[in-house]
Amino acid sequence: MPKVLNIISHSELETFALGKKLAAMLRDPNLVILSGELGAGKTVFVKGLAEGLGVKQNEVHSPTFTLVHEYHGKNDLYHFDLYRITEVKELIEIGWDDYLERKGLVVVEWGEKARNLLPAKYYSINFRMISENEREIDVTLIEK
Repeated sequence: MPKVLNIISHSELETFALGKKLAAMLRDPNLVILSGELGAGKTVFVKGLAEGLGVKQNEVHSPTFTLVHEYHGKNDLYHFDLYRITEVKELIEIGWDDYLERKGLVVVEWGEKARNLLPAKYYSINFRMISENEREIDVTLIEK
């Protein structure tokens, strides 16, 4: 699977800016899976995506306790966080398939937990902590 992009971010501001720039490009497919340890910058990236989609980034919070937040702006953003999910059936119960069919961007933190429910085509973005401020960010288009 070819990497679409590999970048080193030197700050939260750069991670935010990357998300904002990529918002226009991550449309087909409309599913983005974010992976990386806690504190790696996933939610900061989603805030950038939100701003790029016309959603006020200060409205974006990690949906750790609710599984999904819906943000409506110029374009819609559906932000999942599967960190606390214990069984994949929880996703099915809240309408996972319906979200994937909606117009808008579906972004999933800890999306590897839903591996068996992922469609044939999606973007995978991995965040790796290099230092306190630096992150290596790999964007890959997955096509099964």
